[in-house]
Amino acid sequence: MPKFTLQDVLIVDDSPSQLLLLAELCRKMRISEVRTARNGEEALQAMRERLPSLLLLDLEMPKVDGVQVLQRMAREGLVTPVVVASAKDPMLIATVELMGRELGLPVLGTLQKPISLAELGDLVSRAYQQGASSGQSQPLCADSDIRLALDHGEIVPYYQPKVTLHGQLLKGAELLARWPQGDDVVMPSRFIPVIEHCGWSTELTLLMLQQGLAQWQQWARRGLRLPMSINLSALSMDSGELVGRIEQQVAQSKVPPRYIIFEITETAVADNLAEAMGVAARLRLAGFGLSIDDFGTGFATMQQLVRFPFTELKIDQSLVQSISHKSHLENVVHSVIELAKRMNLTTVAEGIETEGDQLCLNNRGCVLGQGYLYAKPLPPAQFESWIRQRRQPEGAPA
Repeated sequence: MPKFTLQDVLIVDDSPSQLLLLAELCRKMRISEVRTARNGEEALQAMRERLPSLLLLDLEMPKVDGVQVLQRMAREGLVTPVVVASAKDPMLIATVELMGRELGLPVLGTLQKPISLAELGDLVSRAYQQGASSGQSQPLCADSDIRLALDHGEIVPYYQPKVTLHGQLLKGAELLARWPQGDDVVMPSRFIPVIEHCGWSTELTLLMLQQGLAQWQQWARRGLRLPMSINLSALSMDSGELVGRIEQQVAQSKVPPRYIIFEITETAVADNLAEAMGVAARLRLAGFGLSIDDFGTGFATMQQLVRFPFTELKIDQSLVQSISHKSHLENVVHSVIELAKRMNLTTVAEGIETEGDQLCLNNRGCVLGQGYLYAKPLPPAQFESWIRQRRQPEGAPA
């Protein structure tokens, strides 16, 4: 049974039997109030009167269908979490899901009818937990506060494990920026946009690298030599001094460059092509790994694989999540994995949250994975505890 509480849910479906079924599922989830609407017009009017905590939306309805409901919600500013529930073709449902997100609506996911209590509860609870942990709907931090945090080294890396999909053995960690404040942690959605706007992206990258190198040294003294992945902002790709400063930091630390992987998003390599190609080539010449991050979110992907000397390919979580229930996604990801194999690229699946998705990706030949199924990003001490709890057979810190 989910551990969250929703105040009320609005169910939109033209089938009386489906309305009864979904209403009963919601009551079993202990949702305090369940409202229903038999078509899109009724649903929009109900939302104008009071926005629900969650909208369960069917697609095929008379008068105003589910696609039109989402479009009008966006136009009228009726922003509330949505779950699309339909018996239509999975690719059609997936298209509507992506359309809703492009419209700026918080579409939590989709469910194929008939819907079970476990499926609905799992989707909504995971989505709400992630929303709570990611700092969504919270205001951006003041640039003056962020400037002080950078100057004082208060923004620090948390470490999210990268594990083999076969056997779940630890093979690396991604460094993700966090800003601890007392018992709370400021999430990157509240400070990264400000850092990018102020032109401090390269400074943040170098700060993450400096702290990551120090942590690598500490773990290496206890027998753990762990590959570390660091994000490289698109705004840093046109800096002529970036590679030299990275090389200097790594040389001073005496950490072998092969243990450092820089992750570059598709948008970064697309927006600053010539400069990005130069940065990528120099990083590879220096011995660093190079990963194309968020693979599958851009339109120029194939060109980037040819143009850049990548060593790793990270499959975006939008292609990974619920892959075990979406055959069209499975086919796309299988093609991506086969392509990566032919190009000798290590494949990493991001955002793995369920055993079913892990099994599907493993069966398709993906090598590594990361996501909440294994661990959220952790501070160093908790990362070490995570290793000990899993009884890593080799190389675990004492």
